[in-house]
Amino acid sequence: MINRPVLSKFFLLTLLSFFLLAACSDEKPAKRSALKGLSDTLGDFEQPTKDHVITFEQAHAPHKNFQQEWWYLTANLTTENGEELAAQWTLFRRAVEDKHWYFAHAALADANQHQSAFRSGREELGNVEITTQPFKAAIDNWHWQSTQGLLPANLRYGNVISADTTQPLASSSKPQPLANKLTVQQPMSDKAIVVEPTVEPTVVATAEQAQGWQVNLNLSLDEALIGKTPYFLQGENGFSQKHHSLAIASYYYSQPFINVSGEVFWQNKWQKVTGNAWFDREWGSQMLAEDQQGWDWFSLRLNDNTALMVYRIRSDIKDYLYGSIMRRDGTIKTLSSSDISLTRIKANTKLQSSGDSSRYPEQFSIVITQDDIDIEVSVINNKQIMRFGIEYFEGMVTFSGSHQGSGFLEMTGYVN
Repeated sequence: MINRPVLSKFFLLTLLSFFLLAACSDEKPAKRSALKGLSDTLGDFEQPTKDHVITFEQAHAPHKNFQQEWWYLTANLTTENGEELAAQWTLFRRAVEDKHWYFAHAALADANQHQSAFRSGREELGNVEITTQPFKAAIDNWHWQSTQGLLPANLRYGNVISADTTQPLASSSKPQPLANKLTVQQPMSDKAIVVEPTVEPTVVATAEQAQGWQVNLNLSLDEALIGKTPYFLQGENGFSQKHHSLAIASYYYSQPFINVSGEVFWQNKWQKVTGNAWFDREWGSQMLAEDQQGWDWFSLRLNDNTALMVYRIRSDIKDYLYGSIMRRDGTIKTLSSSDISLTRIKANTKLQSSGDSSRYPEQFSIVITQDDIDIEVSVINNKQIMRFGIEYFEGMVTFSGSHQGSGFLEMTGYVN
């Protein structure tokens, strides 16, 4: 039987050894230390090349000849009462010498609250399983289970303390709420609250995350895309450049038109939800250069037929920008750095890191003149900060201007 508390602590230490090593060094600026691991290639791993052809559904499988990869889903949800929620599920793989570690970040939030949790493991230890036909990604009792390929699928994760807190909706055919052992680490303290287990596994969370929550989502490809190319290849046929001059790149594809229905256990009750989701898939062996600090990444639904993705990788020398406009007819238009104007408008003093040493921006301006896009993007909930090994912001946003709508924003590398 796996000793899961030891497993989680060991993996966090492993992560910290890669991501936080530079914090103890005088050789590199501290502002890059949290993401240093993404600029290091440890071992004999492949690098992406422009002539590679991405094939489906094989692309969803792990690519262990590369050092790292992730499967990423964000969803903007609406309850029956009209409340807006944001859901995030991410599965990472990182090779450490000859071992492949998986770790998952997941969250659920509304306009005022944010709950998150973390899992880790390895296939050899029996708590991680990934298959491709059909696709399944399971880590402990969180899972993405499809019926064919990647979609349609059911995504299930959460952090429910007690199995008898409530029951799922009567109309639901999904399993009962998960009952998890919960080790609650109080912020800025070495004291922990241990909630006695009813079933495995262990969840590590801060005291403010001890409230039970759970997500059960049914995911399906938008009907307009059925029979067409199901995924949008970013960059040059999936080869995604990450630096203006160095050969740093990844393989990257997206699907921003995913329909969502299901239910969430939130605010002590089950609630039906509907909405849309955005899936990103990326793998490579070096994601950042030494001069790069982190990124600002936007996924925005401009309207029912159009999605906009923009990211900026911030650099001491020269920022790198990329974007794409994806449409429900299956077409994609890529945008270069010269096409995009991305400006931070202001920082919010309340949107701050755990150490109060840095500030995350709360508003951005995005202008793409050739496509008549001129919008201002605003953070909704400034508590949507993930703190598992590294710290980053991942949360829902709204935007207004030439277009109105909602989406997600990820910000990394702001912790000094």
